[in-house]
Amino acid sequence: MAILVFKQLCYMMIVVVVAFVFSKKFKFGGTEISFTSKIMLYLVNPCMLFSSFDIPYNPQKIRGLALMIGICFAVHLAMMAAACIFIRSRTPEGKELDGIDRVGVIFTNSGFIGIPLINGVLGKEGVFYLMGYLVNFNILLWIFAPLALGCKFNIKKIIFNPNVVAVVAGFILFCIPGTLPDILAKPVGYIGQMNTAMSMILLGMIFADFKKGEGKSSLALRAGWTVAVRLVICPLAALGVILVASRILPMLLSSSEDIHLMTVTAYIASLCPVGMSITSLAVVFKKDAHYAGLIVALTSALCVLACPAFIYLAQFIGAV
Repeated sequence: MAILVFKQLCYMMIVVVVAFVFSKKFKFGGTEISFTSKIMLYLVNPCMLFSSFDIPYNPQKIRGLALMIGICFAVHLAMMAAACIFIRSRTPEGKELDGIDRVGVIFTNSGFIGIPLINGVLGKEGVFYLMGYLVNFNILLWIFAPLALGCKFNIKKIIFNPNVVAVVAGFILFCIPGTLPDILAKPVGYIGQMNTAMSMILLGMIFADFKKGEGKSSLALRAGWTVAVRLVICPLAALGVILVASRILPMLLSSSEDIHLMTVTAYIASLCPVGMSITSLAVVFKKDAHYAGLIVALTSALCVLACPAFIYLAQFIGAV
C-alpha cells in the first residue's frame, strides 16, 4: 500500500512539474489561478463527489458512511488537540500567526490532493467513504477557522458550500433505487474525472506564482516547525484514532473490505498537506497570506515522502 501511494503521488507530482513549467513560460498569475480554482470548486470537485454516489443502494454502505463520519470527526478532534498543544507562541508577532498555523495543520488538502490520491489508490469506493472526511472538513473548517483567525463563523458558508451540496445531493441519489441514466451519468463522470489533472495543474500554477521575496526569512524556522506538526505530529495523532477504529469496526461491520477502505481513506486524508483554503482565508481575514502560501508549498512538496512513510507505519502496526 505504501509503495502504491508513493507511485500515485509521483504520478501526480509529474503533472505538477509540467504545470509549473507551463505556467512559468506563459506567465500565469492570480487571474488564471483564480479561474482554475473556481472551476475546481464549483464544477469539477462537486461532479466528482456527486458521481461517487452513483452506485446501487446498499444499507451496509449507509452504515459504513455514518461510522466514517464519526471516525473522521475523532481524527479532526485529535489533530485540533495536537495543533493547540504544539502551536503556541509567546510573542505578539507569533500569536498573530498561530491561527494560520493551527488551521493549516488541522485542515488538510483532502479535496485537491486527497480526492485524486484516494481515487488513484482505492478507486470510486474510496472516494465514497472520503465523503465522511469532507463533511467534517467543511463543517469544522467554517466553525474553527474564523474563531482561530479572529472572526465569527458563517452558517451560510457551511450550508451552501458546493462540496457539501454535492455530498447531500449524491446521498439522496444513493438512497433512490437505481442509478443515473447514462445521458446524465456520463457527462457528470467526464467532468469529475478531470479532478486529478486539474488539481495538480492548479498546484503547479500556485507554485509558479509563489514569489520568494514575499516570504520573510525570519519565518523559515517557524514554517519548518509548522511543517513538522502537519506532516509528523498530526499524522501520529490521527494514527492513534485509526488504530482504535480498526479494533472497534469489526464489531460493527461485517465487511472487512469496507473496514479496510474506511480506515485507509480516513488516514490518507489526514496525511495530506496543508489545504490551499488557508491562503484564501488569510486574505479574507487580513492575515499573512504569503506565509500561508509558504506552508502550503512546503508541505505539498514534502508529503511525497511523508505520506508513504506513515502509510507504511500504519501497516506495520496493523492499523490499516
